[in-house]
Amino acid sequence: MFIFSLHFIFDVTHLFKSLQNIDIRILELINHNRIKSLDNFFIFITDTATVVSYSVPVILLIYSYIKHFILLQRKSWLLLITLIINSAIVDAIKYMVNRPRPFITYHFIDKLVSVSSPSFPSGHAAEVFALAISASLLFSKYKWGIFAAWLWAILIAYSRMDLGVHYPGDILGSLLISAVVAFILYKVFINFNFLKNKKKPEAF
Repeated sequence: MFIFSLHFIFDVTHLFKSLQNIDIRILELINHNRIKSLDNFFIFITDTATVVSYSVPVILLIYSYIKHFILLQRKSWLLLITLIINSAIVDAIKYMVNRPRPFITYHFIDKLVSVSSPSFPSGHAAEVFALAISASLLFSKYKWGIFAAWLWAILIAYSRMDLGVHYPGDILGSLLISAVVAFILYKVFINFNFLKNKKKPEAF
């Protein structure tokens, strides 16, 4: 039993080191081969994550209350609640895992923006993925809007690696967490019939 435990610990440690090596190699490839003339563009893009993520549901809420669109109100509230809960979970995981930023562990990584929190998972990526996934579930008939949301989310996620502040694994972790949170909350709203409006048909 003791020997089996040692083998298990060794295998897990070896797997972790292998994944870490893959993580840093992909990041190095992205960070060192970036188009430097686009640095300011990606800095701008990465700074839009929180502002845009929370502005979308707030603007939709204001519009829905002005127009008295009950269903849109509920969808907008779900978007906002998903963002808040997802961010809280991601922040909690961030400080529990406490993974150092890549530029701290690997000094050859170029850091282009200031950050202070731990690395895993990415808060910026989590916000934009939560919005894109929830919007896909709630507004599926608006194909161009969904496309724009995902294009923007992918650009944000890529920018975090391009700017040297997150590993690919941080981005993947954010995507998985955001997907789980978004789907669970969507199912809760569906099960309690919060996403139905029997009184008045609405475009949304």
